[in-house]
Amino acid sequence: MQRSPRMEFLDSIRGLAALVVLLSHSFIFEWPKAVSQFINLPFVNLAFNGKEAVAMFFVLSGFVLSRQYLSPPGNTQTSGKIFLPSFYVRRFTRIWLPWFFVFCLSALAQVFVFRQWTSSPALNSWPQQFWHMPLTLKAFLRQCLFIEHDLKIQLLNQDWSLGVEIKASLLMPLLLALVRGRRLIALLLISAGLIWFAGMGACYVAFILGILLARHSNWVLAWLKTQKLSIKIGVFLGGLLCYQAFQTFGPSKGSLLMTSLGCVLILLTSMASERIQSLLHLRPMIFLGQISYSVYLLQFIVILCLLPPWVHWLNTLGIGRTLWLLPLTLVFSLGGTVLLAALTYRWVELPCIQLGAWLSRKLESHFLKK
Repeated sequence: MQRSPRMEFLDSIRGLAALVVLLSHSFIFEWPKAVSQFINLPFVNLAFNGKEAVAMFFVLSGFVLSRQYLSPPGNTQTSGKIFLPSFYVRRFTRIWLPWFFVFCLSALAQVFVFRQWTSSPALNSWPQQFWHMPLTLKAFLRQCLFIEHDLKIQLLNQDWSLGVEIKASLLMPLLLALVRGRRLIALLLISAGLIWFAGMGACYVAFILGILLARHSNWVLAWLKTQKLSIKIGVFLGGLLCYQAFQTFGPSKGSLLMTSLGCVLILLTSMASERIQSLLHLRPMIFLGQISYSVYLLQFIVILCLLPPWVHWLNTLGIGRTLWLLPLTLVFSLGGTVLLAALTYRWVELPCIQLGAWLSRKLESHFLKK
């Protein structure tokens, strides 16, 4: 099956979102109150609010995964067919195999690297609940299935979102059928049921919004591109305002839905703007997009195992003022994670992607060309 050309600038957006999640998790020390007040300011919090960035992951996944089946190249009226065996094989090799590698690496880090360090400022209460329970067989199996949600037991505390991704992928055939059939009422009923009955229901609705964006982006973009610059800027700013719903209204399902709508508007204006795309196509941005999944997976190894001794060492050098210590801590967190992610992408993630593509071709050639 011919697939839609890859939009690399969307990977760059995913990379920026991964950095935001990393930054939000890097504040593991008891910094002065003025620091938290600053990073929670409107628009400043765009760089530090991980919950909003995760919503972008879900909307992007829904869009990217469904786009090839809803808007085939050169034909916007028909839809490509999804071959489920190859689709699920690609999902498994893309998500689970790199996750398993980092999970095993985290288990080793917990045993041989992780320890308590004294530092000024001291650790806050949030990271002190992690990585203190030994890995049992039951915990191992539950985490392999993404059904372990006890923060004291989880080794990759952020992987709850991967469970959502996998379950949403399992729903993809149904969601594609409803979107292609323009059964909006059925989609609304499913979305309402997910929000009402599922604890993470709003995350699945964010995924559905991404699919709807893929289905209707052609005509929306055609309209948006004909509008004045002021209209485009207004749509973009409206997206940023909605995107900050967590910060404005507090954590709730409604805030996540509003944030997801903001993600849709931001993606639309990015797809309609050559200026934004040119920035997102810069080589560092493309590189960040490529390694974004490894950045997302590896962050807790750096945050829990490397940041505390780093700050302890800086203290021994006489560096204790927040003005110097905070930027040095964040730069180390970002730089260390990006370096490890680059290696993991090259030697683990990329081979897993290639394996998935090879298995997919084998399955399609065996079952579809008979």
